[in-house]
Amino acid sequence: MSNLSKEIQQVQRAQQLLAIKEMKLLEKGMSSNNPSDVVAVFSKLQNAKKIGEDDGKAFLIDPLQFQTALGFKDKPYQLSYTTLKKMSKTPVINAIIKTRKNQIADFAEPQINKHSTGFIIQKKAREGVIQNMDKTDRKVANFITDFILNCGKVNSWGVDDFDTFIRKVIDDSLIFDQMTFEVVRNRKGQIDRFLATDASTFRMAESFFADDYKNPFFGRKGVSWADTTRQWGEPKDGYYPAYVQIYQNVIVNEFYPWELCFGTRNPSSSIYANGYGISELEELINVVTSLLWSDEYNRRFFSQGSAPKGLLRVKGNLNEGALQQFRQQWQSMLSGVMQSWKTPVVQADVDWVDLQKTNRDMEYSSWMEYLIKLSCSIYSIDPTEIGWDIARSHGQGAVFNSSHEERLKHSKDKGLYPLLKFTQRKLNRYVVEQINPDFELVFMGLNGMTIEQEMDMDIKKISNFQTLDEIREKWELKPIGEESGGNLILNSVFYQNLAAKRMQQQQQQMGGGMEDWGGEGEDEETNPFDLYIDDDEVEEDETEKSEHRQQFIKAFENFINNNKE
Repeated sequence: MSNLSKEIQQVQRAQQLLAIKEMKLLEKGMSSNNPSDVVAVFSKLQNAKKIGEDDGKAFLIDPLQFQTALGFKDKPYQLSYTTLKKMSKTPVINAIIKTRKNQIADFAEPQINKHSTGFIIQKKAREGVIQNMDKTDRKVANFITDFILNCGKVNSWGVDDFDTFIRKVIDDSLIFDQMTFEVVRNRKGQIDRFLATDASTFRMAESFFADDYKNPFFGRKGVSWADTTRQWGEPKDGYYPAYVQIYQNVIVNEFYPWELCFGTRNPSSSIYANGYGISELEELINVVTSLLWSDEYNRRFFSQGSAPKGLLRVKGNLNEGALQQFRQQWQSMLSGVMQSWKTPVVQADVDWVDLQKTNRDMEYSSWMEYLIKLSCSIYSIDPTEIGWDIARSHGQGAVFNSSHEERLKHSKDKGLYPLLKFTQRKLNRYVVEQINPDFELVFMGLNGMTIEQEMDMDIKKISNFQTLDEIREKWELKPIGEESGGNLILNSVFYQNLAAKRMQQQQQQMGGGMEDWGGEGEDEETNPFDLYIDDDEVEEDETEKSEHRQQFIKAFENFINNNKE
């Protein structure tokens, strides 16, 4: 061993000894009665903290808004929850929300067959493979299914069923971008039921951002960790309350992370968002305002319009009395509803001057269509789904040039499917996994194939890589058996190749293929009956021939020697 290697080993040995000595000193210091020794040990342990265990350094919320006297972080909204609720009553927005609620409610029942909509309870897939369920697993799945349908263990008249629950939480999610429901547990800590709650009354608790207070920035600003946590109460399992319910800006209830689902579909990484999402209605402020103004303009245009439809000009010279009498008679007979659209009468030859504009001039229909398209695009829904005939519009894209079924499928894939997946993930995390973590809820039937499409696919499979009995087993039919051709793939090329191989085997069993009667073996003298000769008999014949040959050679040599003598 070289001198360098020895020196390296000596250094490593010395480091190990020093580490052991340091540990003994730290243990001794912790049990010391000297306060300076305890402080030194504490400082050493703080400095010895590994880099990988350090907390994050980035701010997650606005540091200047940390101190709140109310105990929760409010949503930095442009509109209040009440205003958002009123905006959702706009006819176009209301139609969008109701359409999505009705579509998702179709999945709030167990799937009857694989071609229908609904949900199923299955075991979680492992490495992308769906696990088969035995009898015990099916009992667990049936229990979870009943629990989901009843929103609890017991079917009660005072608790919403799953259909009502889905409609409530989806309504809040599409209006406020807050899906909230409470998970109630029994004394054993087991989930007992779950119920929809008013999302507009829930806020992010200040204690939800407890880790952010550990940032040294707040220590320099005079905010101590002890002073901050004093008002949060005792943590449970290492967690402080994450959400609070407020009434008139006062906290009435606190919820730990496992007690309340607070789901946002449009989260933001902005430090000013305070952990809240961005509702579609907040993005549609100008659009909804324009819709309201357009409706109001159109309503007032027909009810209290001040612009005259035309002028009635009276030709000739009439005295003031006769003109006033004519004006009163005309207005009393032809004035509109609520005295609207009064026709002016002027002193001149009688002549009608039309002042009415056409709808084409106002472009009212095109403007309303534009606003409806914007609203639908933000909610990721096709206008056709809410009853708006978009075929009348101009300049459609490639999607809108397709058929009606393709447009609806594209709309559901873009808007309905993400909403279903979001709801599915929240139900699995807060409900299904709390009952049994090996199972999951899955919404089925959105992009499923119809019976005709599946049969067409099976016909293609049976013509390429699946046998007839395999397809019959899939459709729960009895197999026809190998003798009847159940193990065949109905493909002409495969069948011809199989028939050729069977014919060749039959020829070989009958005593000779083509190579025995010609071809490559044509130059050799072959006997077809040699195929029926036993190998042992052949070996015995060869042995006898060899012995006779040796005797003949020996006798011939003796004859030659005798003649020489």
